[in-house]
Amino acid sequence: MPMYKKSLVALLFIAVAVIGGTIYGSSTNEEVAQSSEVVRNEEQTTDEDDTGVVEGKTIFVYVTGGVNKPGMVELVEDKTLRVADAIETCGGLLPTADVDNINLAETISDGQHIRIPEKIVEQTVHNQSNDSSTAQSNVNAANIESGKNSNSGGIVNINTATSEELQTLNGIGPKMAERIIEYRQNNGAFKNIEDIQNVRGIGEKTFEKLKSRIKV
Repeated sequence: MPMYKKSLVALLFIAVAVIGGTIYGSSTNEEVAQSSEVVRNEEQTTDEDDTGVVEGKTIFVYVTGGVNKPGMVELVEDKTLRVADAIETCGGLLPTADVDNINLAETISDGQHIRIPEKIVEQTVHNQSNDSSTAQSNVNAANIESGKNSNSGGIVNINTATSEELQTLNGIGPKMAERIIEYRQNNGAFKNIEDIQNVRGIGEKTFEKLKSRIKV
């Protein structure tokens, strides 16, 4: 074989070798890169759970209101933490907690202040006290209207009695009570119980019904 043909074959062989080596090297580098990526993904997966929360992270929240042990509590964020988790750490809810206004499923975060509302017991007691006072006032008013005043023994002073007190007397209505008061204003106080007969409309028969219940 001529010399130039031998040289040509040698050059061709070298070129094939170089091209093959380049292709092999590229393939190897790609495989190494893919292997590294797989390793990194596996490491990241082991560090995180299904919710994406890093295992072992600690947070602090401040809980006040209707719980047994209010204060700052420490929680391990190995899952999605919610208000119910903080309440459980504080010993649960008090009987006075207003559960209708608590979102137990609400998520919480580090540094959060969780306020647990309580039922308004004081307002209920206050309303009951007012109701009792009103009822007592009604009883007192009824006693006055019926003439059952323990201090007077049922006897009405016709010089000082109000219209309501005069109406507790047998035969005395609203109009007659006003006439008695008008007489006092125009003529002065009654000197004796018999003087009530000077009021227009009160005769001897009416006086007989009144005299045991009136005084001056």
